[in-house]
Amino acid sequence: MCKNCGIPGKTHRTPTTIAGVDGCGPKWLAIAQEPGRRHYVAKVLQTEQLSAQTWDLIAIDIPIGLPDCGAREADIAARKFIQPRGSSVFPAPIRPALSAASWREGCEITCAVDGRRISQQTFAILPKVRDIDRYVRSTTLCDRLFEVHPEVSFAAWNRRPMLFPKRHRQGHQDRRELIASYFGEDAFDNVRAQVRGEKVALDDIADAFAALWSANRILVGGAARFPATPHFDSLGLPMHIWY
Repeated sequence: MCKNCGIPGKTHRTPTTIAGVDGCGPKWLAIAQEPGRRHYVAKVLQTEQLSAQTWDLIAIDIPIGLPDCGAREADIAARKFIQPRGSSVFPAPIRPALSAASWREGCEITCAVDGRRISQQTFAILPKVRDIDRYVRSTTLCDRLFEVHPEVSFAAWNRRPMLFPKRHRQGHQDRRELIASYFGEDAFDNVRAQVRGEKVALDDIADAFAALWSANRILVGGAARFPATPHFDSLGLPMHIWY
């Protein structure tokens, strides 16, 4: 059994490269490093390119294991953990809604199963959830991928929830200070320069660093997760948020 993901029969060798990944529009911003080195390689990738990377451990901000009905314990616990930023954790879609081609269809499917609608925010990330789900089940990503949420990571990193939203001027500054203290004073600007010309927002960079912070903790066995006990969906995929 893998000590990180809890999947029977899975094992992880000692990683040589780890990455933190956050969505930026229809693509992904990935920041990779060799553990222990303050050298960062940033890439903007399509999902199919993400699965082709050779990183050994990847922390990504996207739901992985999906419930057939109801809410995930991971999402409920994460929202409570980061209050007053709880609304930033979107409810994961139920698996039957993955096929929805429109928000209305997603609402109809979810309502038929759960008696509730799918949120606009959740529907907006549905294509990415669907893509990741497909690649996790058909490539080696399952062995390497860990679900995180940047606000959960920042709250644990800060030892209390962030006071201001990430797009607030002070909120961005608070997150930049955490990044500088752990990754180095020039880390943020270095990554920003690497992705110049791409549609990458400043908060996307901050969130990818938060994911990378959690990847470092997962690597050394210092991470925690919601829920603490193993939870899997009907396909055997873990339903955890790591931090």
